Amino acid sequence: MNLRSIVLPVLAVAGLVATVAAVKKMEFRTLDVPVPVAPAPSPFESRIAATGLVEPLGGVTYVDAADAGVVGRVAVAEGDAVKAGDVLWELDHARTKAELGLAEAERAVAMAQLVDEEARLKALMESGAAEVVPQVERVAREQSAKVAAARVQRADAQVQAAQAQLHRETVRSPIDGTVLFVDVRPGEYAPPGGRRMAIGSIDPMQVRVDIDEVEFARFAQGGKAQASLRGVPGSSLPLTFLRVVPLVQPKRTLTGEAAERIDTRVVQVIYELGQGTHRVQPGQVVDVYIEVPDTAQ
Repeated sequence: MNLRSIVLPVLAVAGLVATVAAVKKMEFRTLDVPVPVAPAPSPFESRIAATGLVEPLGGVTYVDAADAGVVGRVAVAEGDAVKAGDVLWELDHARTKAELGLAEAERAVAMAQLVDEEARLKALMESGAAEVVPQVERVAREQSAKVAAARVQRADAQVQAAQAQLHRETVRSPIDGTVLFVDVRPGEYAPPGGRRMAIGSIDPMQVRVDIDEVEFARFAQGGKAQASLRGVPGSSLPLTFLRVVPLVQPKRTLTGEAAERIDTRVVQVIYELGQGTHRVQPGQVVDVYIEVPDTAQ
């Protein structure tokens, strides 16, 4: 008998037995899957159901430096309240301050030269010797005074340019609000054009509601609206209509549900968020119900 015909079946049986034994020894654990919480019931008999994104009133304002450079100082942190004009962060001013000091020194020298030239010209004209001094010399004195005055103007322009550069290297808040996001650290290189800090007004806030374009035909501005927090039964947040965004656009606010349609286009309606039963943070997704009056059926 061929040895292979005996060994191979024996190995196959041994492998099967070992697999069964290993499976029996494994501990199967049941994963604790959170039970889905049903959305809050609609308070309206006829309604449009939609999702909304909580935002600062007026939207989020992103700020950044006008020029590239190394960050020198960050003056605020997330959650800080700021006023328009407050310093948020600054680039390193070492080089610009040196240029400003040099420009101010050159202006001081130019001013001293101008004062000296004007004093000489005045002394010449008041001494009575102007009629004796050749016209060429008088013209030369006057020209020297004009050149000195031009040097002062140039020095003034250099000082103003350095001060303007300091201003460009200082990022200030354009609005009253709260710092929502900070992504800038001292010592790092910051090229322009990023979104390193966000500011918004969070008292009150607004909700940007996405209404399916198919449902929008039933929408009425006079209809009541209410929002509720996802996963918080009984939460109620009153909404006040502000405006409709005219441009229909692809849906971007996603809830993460498996059955959610993402290939839809929506009309965005902005509501002011009133005081409700729970605390709400910017960026939260809420369920929104909008009443449909009988005339809009």
